[in-house]
Amino acid sequence: MTTVAHVRGPRRFTPAYALTAAIALLTAGIAISAWQDRVFHAQQVREVTVQGEILAASVTAALVFGDGKTVQEHVTALQVNPEIEAAGVYDDKHALVASFMRKNQEPLPRSAPDRTTPVRGRRAMVVLPATQDGVRLGTVCIRTTEEPLGRRLTRHAAVMLLAVMAAVLMAFMGTSQRTLREANRQLEARALALAETNELLQNEMEERSKAEDALRQSQKMEAVGQLSGGIAHDFNNLLAIIQGNLHLLKTLGAGDPSAMQTYVDGAGEAVERAGHLVRRLLAFSRRQPLSPRSVDLGELATGMKDLIVQSVGGRVRIAWELNATWKTLCDVNQMENVILNLAINARDAMPEGGTLTIETKDLSLVGSDPGGEVTPGEYVRLNVRDTGTGMTDEVRKRAVDPFFTTKPHGQGTGLGLSMAFGFIRQSDGYLNIETTPGKGTTIAILLRRHCSAEAREAV
Repeated sequence: MTTVAHVRGPRRFTPAYALTAAIALLTAGIAISAWQDRVFHAQQVREVTVQGEILAASVTAALVFGDGKTVQEHVTALQVNPEIEAAGVYDDKHALVASFMRKNQEPLPRSAPDRTTPVRGRRAMVVLPATQDGVRLGTVCIRTTEEPLGRRLTRHAAVMLLAVMAAVLMAFMGTSQRTLREANRQLEARALALAETNELLQNEMEERSKAEDALRQSQKMEAVGQLSGGIAHDFNNLLAIIQGNLHLLKTLGAGDPSAMQTYVDGAGEAVERAGHLVRRLLAFSRRQPLSPRSVDLGELATGMKDLIVQSVGGRVRIAWELNATWKTLCDVNQMENVILNLAINARDAMPEGGTLTIETKDLSLVGSDPGGEVTPGEYVRLNVRDTGTGMTDEVRKRAVDPFFTTKPHGQGTGLGLSMAFGFIRQSDGYLNIETTPGKGTTIAILLRRHCSAEAREAV
């Protein structure tokens, strides 16, 4: 069962919520700026009021003595404060005694106002009494300047910038949330499609596995049929010989001892060939009874020189490279049959003549072979190499199959290499075929090194 994983993001934070939050943040930024403006204006009025109180306390003595010049000096001193646009001092009869105003600004009233009042623009007029011992001697009037636009914008910029950034962030989060939901939807669709594809692939793999099982079973049945047909064919030929000789012995050989012996020998030869065929089949199935003993393959091959030379004929030159010093454990008779069969196969692969090389050498394998079949260890290697026609890759793969042969009908049973392969594997060895079409073939046999008890004690 296939499980589809869902990637889910927060569901409640929608783009509409993000837009609402962004508008709320902008509104809050504007409100904070307005509130900050009012606080600044109130602070400005308080600061000017303090300066007005100082001025009122400074001019009381001059008002008592009517010293207008001193009053004017105190008023003029306020010009250093850029927050003050105009200032004036009135006497107890509300007449203007001294004043100053900045250039191109509206003059102060001729008569003293009675209280602090706002004026046109973002300005205010601060009015304070000048008293001494509870007696009002006059009035101080100070009018504040209007804050420059650039300064006001600078003061509001930070708050507005934060508000705008927060609004943009909220809008971006809303957009990202929408994009995330869309991506999640696409991911779910792709995951569903992937699950369906995976299910289809699993079904196809199951069908393919069934088809492969059926193919292997078919190949097994074909191999069994081929093996059975080959065995039946060979045994049928042998039985025909035996039956024919017995029939001749019964009908024609009575009273003729020489004829009787001939027919008996013919039947016996057929029986012997049948026994040889059975031994080959047992070798192929790796169940023939063996009598292994310690063997020097070089000495064994040397003892077969005359037999091999006679078997391959005069067209084939034989090279002997017997360099192995180690011994191995195998059945001598079966090993001789293997070497002889390989030599005859090499002869048949060189119809125009060539060179047959029989080589033995010691071999130590530290790592596995490229195919991974041969395990590390010490081996005696036997190579039977020819310079004949070689094999194609397809023929090489089937060379050890029973009853497979490339020879014409009647010239080979197809059991030579299969028998050799079965015997070598039964002897815990390995057989490998190295071949190149047109350049020859090398049959390599690896048999494990065998050390006698005396040799092990010496080591």
